[in-house]
Amino acid sequence: MSKVHKVEANIETVKWGYFDNSWEPILEVESGDIVDIEALNHQSGDAPDLLFDEKIKEIYEHFTDRNMGDHLITGPIYVKDAEPGDVIEIKIIDMKPRMNYGSQVLANWGNLSNEFNREETIFIYEVDPDKNITYPLFTYDYPRPINAPGLVTEPGSVERKPVKDKITLPLNLHFGTAGVLPAKDGKIHSLEPKNFGGNFDNKNFVKGTSLYTRAQINGAGVFVGDSHFAQGDGELSGTGVEGSVNGRIQINLHKNKKMFKNIILDSGEHWEVHGYGHTLDLAAHEAAVEAVDFISHRFNISKELVYSTLSAKGDFHITQVANGVKGVHCRILKEAYKNLEANDESI
Repeated sequence: MSKVHKVEANIETVKWGYFDNSWEPILEVESGDIVDIEALNHQSGDAPDLLFDEKIKEIYEHFTDRNMGDHLITGPIYVKDAEPGDVIEIKIIDMKPRMNYGSQVLANWGNLSNEFNREETIFIYEVDPDKNITYPLFTYDYPRPINAPGLVTEPGSVERKPVKDKITLPLNLHFGTAGVLPAKDGKIHSLEPKNFGGNFDNKNFVKGTSLYTRAQINGAGVFVGDSHFAQGDGELSGTGVEGSVNGRIQINLHKNKKMFKNIILDSGEHWEVHGYGHTLDLAAHEAAVEAVDFISHRFNISKELVYSTLSAKGDFHITQVANGVKGVHCRILKEAYKNLEANDESI
């Protein structure tokens, strides 16, 4: 029977801005166990009166050497019997806002930054959990360049201008960052997506979906972070609506299963494979190679046939253009292959 564990976000369980395979586990689980886990908004300093609670405030005060990436990472979780090459599944069972406010940034790294004179703007969003929506509450001009993680803008130090236009967005709670610890030693910056997961920012990693990745070290070292209230494909201005989220995940270990280079998302009706590159062309190419390899292996069919069907029905989406290395995911409709038998080695 699966055990249920709880991981609170605090100075012992959270890291800021990088991944490191030397981290000590914060928890050990067996395959099938469930973990209630808290993920925090790394933009909480944009409105600390609304986005801080006591734990978040303590984390901001504790981590003074924030000199790498932006992201707050909760983990790692040691998975019993996991070995390099095994497949780890992170299934989201539930997600709820930790608080009803989030932050969205028109950032200097956003796609249209030059068109906005590289001026940076903050929008604070409010959540209506009963209606399952979020909407912009107020905005302000950022008073200095955003050039370091975890900057704090105190209330009263800027002019908060109410947003009077009645815009509503559906809640889209998801983890932008998740995966397992890397094989490579040393600190690895949290900004870019990686083959072990990292900051891949697929908005479809929501309740009811499963992320698959290969363990790279013994015990895998599962983590989550970079939680969002909403995000569009592309994450155009540099961020989604960043918000702290309390989630429930199930961690499953799969032996003798084959994956290729990058993570795979099972989003229900689709398989979603990922590609990364410094241009969208390169990212799309890698996603296409991953898609052909995955489907041809899964169903023991020719790569030529897969290539044909993907051209007819494979949907390539821009995952994000905000993370230095760009991301593209290919959504593969399961229905198209329903009459074929899956390979036992496939996830």
